Amino acid sequence: MTQVEIFLYCDKASKNPDKVGSNVPFKVSEKHIFFGPAESAFRKELRDRFLIYTDSLEPQNDIYMVGINDLTKTGNVRKILWVGKMTKIMTFEVAYKLLENPEWEALKFVPDEKDPSKNMSPMHLEPMDIMGNLSGYRHRSEYHSKCGKDGVPDWVKDVLDPREKREVTISGNELLLEDLSRSKKLLRRDCCFTCENIFFANGEGMAVEGDFVKALDERQPGQNVDEAGIFGYSQGRDGKIKMNRQKGTSLHIRWQVAEDMLGYIKRRV
Repeated sequence: MTQVEIFLYCDKASKNPDKVGSNVPFKVSEKHIFFGPAESAFRKELRDRFLIYTDSLEPQNDIYMVGINDLTKTGNVRKILWVGKMTKIMTFEVAYKLLENPEWEALKFVPDEKDPSKNMSPMHLEPMDIMGNLSGYRHRSEYHSKCGKDGVPDWVKDVLDPREKREVTISGNELLLEDLSRSKKLLRRDCCFTCENIFFANGEGMAVEGDFVKALDERQPGQNVDEAGIFGYSQGRDGKIKMNRQKGTSLHIRWQVAEDMLGYIKRRV
């Protein structure tokens, strides 16, 4: 029997409970979702689990991503923003080849909402090679183009821990590896994935209630989970009860609890 796994996370870029707030995840079509440059710590965990010895892999387990909106200072409505079943986990080098497939052509150019001339595609990295070996990446869109105080552009941080910047050369829109044999060890965030589109909110999110909350509460015993406090509550040092934040990169759910949660979702799609 195939094991069901769910990675549930709070999408901090999405305050609106009825619409995904950024281009990651990106709805390519009614069939496909692309998850690229976001949640770098989570993508690193995926890379460490699946891409140590390969550059791409189709999961044997049924692995689902569930994204839920963040709360605003004045709102307390939680909804499911998107659900995807992972179909392929890969490096950005492998992912770039998706652009050759007509089913993924929406990723070539994603116009900015304010300035349609700007390409905000989350397929923002084009691989460069020397003699067939990955030598670095070229930034091909405006997505994650800002540069931090450390002098490392955000698009570089999507694949490289900035603490390793001395082992690469960053020149304009190009990231160049000094030692090609160390690409696996250096590009520890070089991971993205595609999903089968199960649900993607664009005007109305999926309610967090009933059996879904029950499953979350079962996964987090003693935390008093409810519709808004999806990670439960705890008492602070001041004695006041506070809503818990997400611990780690996601809430990993397996076995019967995952089956129950997936059943809730599929009944509402």
